[in-house]
Amino acid sequence: MSADLEKVQQHARDLRTQEPRGAHEQLAGMPMGKRTLDKCRASLLGHEGDFRFGCPMDEQFFHEAGVGKDAFRDFVATGASDDEVAAWLKDRK
Repeated sequence: MSADLEKVQQHARDLRTQEPRGAHEQLAGMPMGKRTLDKCRASLLGHEGDFRFGCPMDEQFFHEAGVGKDAFRDFVATGASDDEVAAWLKDRK
C-alpha cells in the first residue's frame, strides 16, 4: 500500500485547532476508534497539536481491534475513509 496524503487530508481534522472525535464514538463497533483514527490522520499530516497517536488509550484500541499501530497507520495513510477503515478492521477479526 502506498501513502496518499492528499486523500488523508480530505478526511483529516487539524488537531491544532480542533478536538478529535470523542472516545465514545465507535469504529467497527469499538470505542476509541474514531478518536484514534483522527489522531492517526493528524499525525500523518503533522497536525497533531497536543494530541499523540499511539498513546495508551490508542494501544487499548489496537489490542481490542487485533491490529498493530504500524499496520493501522499504514492503512490509514492510503487515504481510506472512515467506512473503509471500519471494513478493514472487521476483516481482521
